[in-house]
Amino acid sequence: MAKKPPFPGTAKRPLFKPQSGGRPTVGLPPSAFGGSGPAAGLPADGQANGFRPGAAQAMPPAPDDIVRLLQLGGAHLAAGRLDHAGQAAAHVLKIEQKNPDALHLLGLVALGKGDAANAEKLIATAAALMPRHVNVWVNLGNAQRDQGRADEALIAYRRAEALNPAYPDIFLNRGILYRDSADYAAAIVEFEKLIELVPDNAGSYLRAASAATDAGRFRDALAYLLRATERLANIPLPLATTLSATYERLGDLDDALAWADKALAIDAASGGALAVWSKARRRLHKGDKTVLAECRARLAALDLRKVTVNDARLVSSELAQICHDTGDIDASFGYFTQQNDHTSRLPSLGQVNRSAFIDEVQALIDTYTKDFVSSWQPLPACGVEPGHAAAPVFMVGFPRSGTTLLDQIFDAHPQVQVFEEQPFLRAVRKSIAGYPQSLATMDEGRRAAARGVYWNELRVAGADLEGKTVVSKMPLDIVHAGLIHRVFPEARIVFALRHPADCVLSCFMQDFIPNGAMLNFLTLDGSARFYERVMTLWQKYRALLPLRVHEVRYESLIADLRGEIEPALEFLGLPWREAVSDPAAHALARGTIKTPSYSQVTQPIYSSAADRWRRYEKHMRPVMPILEAHIERFGYSQ
Repeated sequence: MAKKPPFPGTAKRPLFKPQSGGRPTVGLPPSAFGGSGPAAGLPADGQANGFRPGAAQAMPPAPDDIVRLLQLGGAHLAAGRLDHAGQAAAHVLKIEQKNPDALHLLGLVALGKGDAANAEKLIATAAALMPRHVNVWVNLGNAQRDQGRADEALIAYRRAEALNPAYPDIFLNRGILYRDSADYAAAIVEFEKLIELVPDNAGSYLRAASAATDAGRFRDALAYLLRATERLANIPLPLATTLSATYERLGDLDDALAWADKALAIDAASGGALAVWSKARRRLHKGDKTVLAECRARLAALDLRKVTVNDARLVSSELAQICHDTGDIDASFGYFTQQNDHTSRLPSLGQVNRSAFIDEVQALIDTYTKDFVSSWQPLPACGVEPGHAAAPVFMVGFPRSGTTLLDQIFDAHPQVQVFEEQPFLRAVRKSIAGYPQSLATMDEGRRAAARGVYWNELRVAGADLEGKTVVSKMPLDIVHAGLIHRVFPEARIVFALRHPADCVLSCFMQDFIPNGAMLNFLTLDGSARFYERVMTLWQKYRALLPLRVHEVRYESLIADLRGEIEPALEFLGLPWREAVSDPAAHALARGTIKTPSYSQVTQPIYSSAADRWRRYEKHMRPVMPILEAHIERFGYSQ
């Protein structure tokens, strides 16, 4: 799973701290961790008292000299000079082969370079030598977390907590693990503990707000941020910027502008604050050419070479939207390209396997053949689960095909509960050893166990299975329609469809939170090829499996909502309710829209997004041959 960028403004805590008790050992300089630990004498040339890692010494260093050398390595680590830190640690290990602090430092260097497996070996050796050093256990957990071994990382964090239950790094890093695993409720618990332990650090509140935002709990995120403003004497830039962005997300545009102005008063060249300021003004003064021109001029004047990569991405995205709104299509396409170039350089994507998701899709295409499906062991038919109000419903489709609008429409129905973008089906997949091949030999017991995993995931998320029709909206669950059919043969699937060219263009234009799947959208060609593979797999599922599917076509939906939605409700066994006819009002009241479409679905339904690709036809021309077969198959070739 891709790591998300760290939430803005979260203060880094020192990775490398001294052992408690025993002989003096290494730590960062006092300025790095609040004055504790011995000070490192760091001359201007970066060497400690004449020691040069790798150089021959006239006589064996004294213990105090080793400490200073380790301190030097720690200072290099804190400054990001990993090679220098590694040289210092290696030099100590030449003198003292089992020095635990040098092993720990060398492990942190490996972790910083992305070699988590080697980092784990080195830090584990250090932990065995100094088992009562809380920091080393936290860092061991981090190395295991970075390899995707969450269970082992949790054990390491528990070891650290047993040594010092008030050590903030435990809750910081355990919270990150839960957040990266999409267990946002657990992450929030950890970050709330972090707030208790470090109440005067803005980063504690920002972490909690980040997890609440990931969970779609935007009002809770706002509450954490406002608590920070009450506790802190000075409001740091990231806090002001995040408050502005959260208010904008909630549609409170006046408050969003007020906090954006506060952020820009702190730093007029803050790309993140400027992007939110522009977006809030653009939404408040929709279509006002004077406002759009002012926003464009101010954003274009920013030197993107002097801002973070993430801020450069946000500014480019906002410039692209402004140019789109004003009809400057070539400039818009250029800025969208620039946005994606910046996204591709985000540090958090350094270790992401960019082909993993599309490779998984191809593997499923290769697996699902007539022979494979015919080999499936017969299983008894399934009806509605005892005690449940309805069969499970899965809302799927290619991203940007109208699923967020459909989500709001269905959730407005009093008998429906929609869960947005939660990885319930991933938990089911993980519970099935040997997936997908093992679907063929699945027996009734293993199917029941997999179904139980899904029901449990829903209940933890707050599903009212006994009272409502529960819908899981996760567009790319479309690639696991075979799993859905095998485990939930009674399930109903709502398939959101939109013109393939509009889907592909919109995905390329969208500023997604990048992960392994979304990285396919960084180029038009990548977007088109991803669409082609996903829909090729979908067509195989439709040909091989008796799926219960109802198609909702985006273009028909925005032209005649009732005409498109009433049959979909009938498919789910539900009557028409007038509440579903105003998705914008429901979206504003709900306040929990997690997808990038949040600003569109809080507006009345508009038709300008239909056939948008034709405005970009010149730019789309190279990828249209990739999409031609699906355009024809879905009836869009006329």
